[in-house]
Amino acid sequence: MKVAIIGLGAAARKIHLPALKKTAGLQIVGGYDVVNNTSNFSFPVFSSAEELLTQSKPDIVIIATPTFTHFELTCLALSHKCHVLVEKPFMESLEQADQVIALSEKVQRWVIVNNQYRFMNIHQAAKKQINSDNFGDLLFICANQTFFVSNETETGWRGQDKQRTCKEFGIHVFDLCRYFFNENPIKIYARMPKGDNPDGPDFLNLIHLEFSGDRIAQITLDRLSKGSHRYLDLRIDGSNAVIETSIGGKLELNAGIKARNKRPFVKLDLAMGGSAILRQGENSTKLATDPLDLFVNATHKLLSTFLSSLKNGDTPPCNAQDNRNTLALMFAAYDSNDQGSVVDMHPYYQVNTAL
Repeated sequence: MKVAIIGLGAAARKIHLPALKKTAGLQIVGGYDVVNNTSNFSFPVFSSAEELLTQSKPDIVIIATPTFTHFELTCLALSHKCHVLVEKPFMESLEQADQVIALSEKVQRWVIVNNQYRFMNIHQAAKKQINSDNFGDLLFICANQTFFVSNETETGWRGQDKQRTCKEFGIHVFDLCRYFFNENPIKIYARMPKGDNPDGPDFLNLIHLEFSGDRIAQITLDRLSKGSHRYLDLRIDGSNAVIETSIGGKLELNAGIKARNKRPFVKLDLAMGGSAILRQGENSTKLATDPLDLFVNATHKLLSTFLSSLKNGDTPPCNAQDNRNTLALMFAAYDSNDQGSVVDMHPYYQVNTAL
């Protein structure tokens, strides 16, 4: 299938183009970027999105541009009868999302969102354990990010957005929570304290999600911290065990004495891109690791699954209809913070709470 890419910045160069090269059955036929319109690519670079779509006639368009451009570009691609993979956040409003979903249904083309965290080895391995005899029922998720903010991390359009952390990263964690619980949260409560910078970005997010059966997810996204950088750590509590996942390469050597039997131990843990460990008391089992290029690898797996869905006529994962509910959580989080109260999610959803 022929693929065109709109947006040739960091996301394209570091994630999408390498992922496309790893994915069988795809041919890159052209690209366009409003700024980077040079010819330093192995494919033609066109002078406009319209020219790209008209001349290269792609089957799939990847949109790797700032969020405020997603609506116009996605509608343009759909009008050319292309399937679309768009970066997150999906759209700037639920109204835009609804219009895109309606158009995609009208032209019979899929729009999917790059929720690649679902396709990381560690998160897929954790998902497989839920409801197993080893893990049991999912009861609680605790998600933590400690992100060291610098001038380099805040360059470009992301750093200029006052809705910084929840919009740019929290949306990934919302999607993972929906993925693991296999349902939409029924309530959300969010606090985004800004201290002495009330007009600044939401560098601290404290978010509480309630699911059916009195089950909870607690999310802490801390970009105020000047401590060590931890990209994303999850603790997934089940009725019989705990799964801990961590994104970020590490080499750890642990030694000590086990409290229960007083026996010494030495343990070497190597994970290039991420790891998932199942723990039952003092016993642990490594479930999966991710390679150093985990974002490329996960996007490649999403693309491969998308192609398989198109071939077999199946509904692809991470489609716009599903992602709308993840987008709704992001908007509800900001509403909850502004209102200072718990928000009932039902009015935000287009569909019922069961996935």
